[in-house]
Amino acid sequence: MNIDDLPQHLLVEILCRLPSSKIVFQCKCVSRRWFALISDPYFVLRFVSLQKCTTDDVLVERDADMDAILFYSKTNNRAYGQYSIWEYFVMAALPAKCKSRNLSLSFIPCFYQTTQTEPRMLGTYNDLILCSTISEQEYYICNPYTRQWIALPLTPQVHRGSGIMGFTCDHPYYNHEEHVGNQTSSNNIKLNAEYRYRVVRITVVKRNCLECPVEIYSSETGQWRESVISSSRGFSFTSASCSTRGVAYNGMLYWLCFGGLLIGVDPFNNTNSSISTDANTIGDIVVNNELCRFVQFHKPEYNITCVECLGVCQGRLRMCHYDMEDPYNSGILCVWELKEVEEEDDQKADGIAGRLMKWCLIKKLNLNEMVAENPDIAKWRAEAGGWCEARVPAFDPNDEDILYVNLDGDIVACNFRTRISFTRQRIRPTDVIGGEFHPWASALPLSLKRWPTPVPN
Repeated sequence: MNIDDLPQHLLVEILCRLPSSKIVFQCKCVSRRWFALISDPYFVLRFVSLQKCTTDDVLVERDADMDAILFYSKTNNRAYGQYSIWEYFVMAALPAKCKSRNLSLSFIPCFYQTTQTEPRMLGTYNDLILCSTISEQEYYICNPYTRQWIALPLTPQVHRGSGIMGFTCDHPYYNHEEHVGNQTSSNNIKLNAEYRYRVVRITVVKRNCLECPVEIYSSETGQWRESVISSSRGFSFTSASCSTRGVAYNGMLYWLCFGGLLIGVDPFNNTNSSISTDANTIGDIVVNNELCRFVQFHKPEYNITCVECLGVCQGRLRMCHYDMEDPYNSGILCVWELKEVEEEDDQKADGIAGRLMKWCLIKKLNLNEMVAENPDIAKWRAEAGGWCEARVPAFDPNDEDILYVNLDGDIVACNFRTRISFTRQRIRPTDVIGGEFHPWASALPLSLKRWPTPVPN
């Protein structure tokens, strides 16, 4: 009996038990029947519902959904006319250890073969990546696991100048509903095959401007459209004081501006009226049908001038910065979380969709506590003479006690609960003599999915 003689439902059950989606995708090449069967939404639901984590190396097999961090790293090395060194890698904190894996976007047309220059990473949503050419004139959306990509049309470029970007979808490709007991079936997994996405580009303006031009790309129309965000309090986007890559959180895209002002844009909103707020808040403002939200940092004693990172940890929006009383030598990081508060509890809260929100200090972390039990960090600390070169590009999305710290180009996952660290050594030039070595790294969340999100045509 040949395997092609099997009924459809039996063939589905066999293929759904293959150890990873990578192997399943290879099976698409067997025949037209197999290609159609694996492409069917029912097969995706069945595969996801049956897959269970059989190994902790999810960076390789991806047989369990997991949130990780994607780092985009660059080293300037102009010695002897050599090109910069570029690198993508994914890091994930597993229960027993931390692992990392290289990632390449060389399949995208904007990859430069001559200089081996990877595209610029601008945003992520689950396992999809928004990237561009170095000049940010061409934009692409891709999935690095399936190597699928699409090119977006050129922006109107009415407002020339540098910009900050954001990328989000209305729903994940599939999501889990509530489980009943310990049973897992296709009934509690919902497939969103027709998901929508938006790309938002805000043109950087000078300090204390009241309005900012915005360009928004819609997956339904396939076109960019112009809008404006405005605030009576004014806002400033500067490379040294704001998060230039938007963070997707609860259907919104968020950026941090100078002084800790949080700006949120809802690119899917189509309302035509302003949202009313209480008198003690500066509320949501709707301009050209775009819902904009502002949350001011009401802690002047902390004097925030530079926020280290803005991100999502365990489903909550957080930011961190150095304690400005002794910003670098002490190595003390302040971690804040955006929380809903009662009106009578705090008068210095801003309205978000009818709720009062404010930044709440949840913990202080001391980098010096990591030094004693980690020789590599201790050596770096002694040579650097302080924490002034230590940047914090990301929170761990799963463990609130883990922060990722950039120490001169090496990415270190610091667990402040166990005092254990994991160092991901960077690719370093070996022949820099009299040249320049300026490591730089940026980070965005990246989900590792049991079934990769298809890139829509």
